[in-house]
Amino acid sequence: MPKLSGDLNLKFVELYHEEECLWNASIPSYKNKSMRDTSLQKICAELNTIGIQVTVNEVKNKIKNLRATYCQMSTIEKSTRSGAGANEEYKPKLSWFEEMHSFIKNVPMKRKTTTFRNHSQLKYYLSYKLDA
Repeated sequence: MPKLSGDLNLKFVELYHEEECLWNASIPSYKNKSMRDTSLQKICAELNTIGIQVTVNEVKNKIKNLRATYCQMSTIEKSTRSGAGANEEYKPKLSWFEEMHSFIKNVPMKRKTTTFRNHSQLKYYLSYKLDA
């Protein structure tokens, strides 16, 4: 995927925002692979119409990179906000940050984890999940 300018990054984030099944883990369609694939293809098609030729894998990587950068910037913003005066508050300079923050901030970023005490518990859990 070619490097995108600030405006194109913002456009990408707007397209990503429209496809809620790609970012909102609290909705059922988030776990639906075919819906997620369709959403990724929609983003590709939209970018292709504005002259940016991309593949689904490139879109996936761009989302991964934006989310990683967003998490870093969000952490910095939170850490500098505490103890800073109103005129000293940190604001990320990334053109797309506020747009992404508007919809990602309320979505839990951590996934539920399961801990197993022994190998037999893991085997039971996996057999249950595979049968479901």
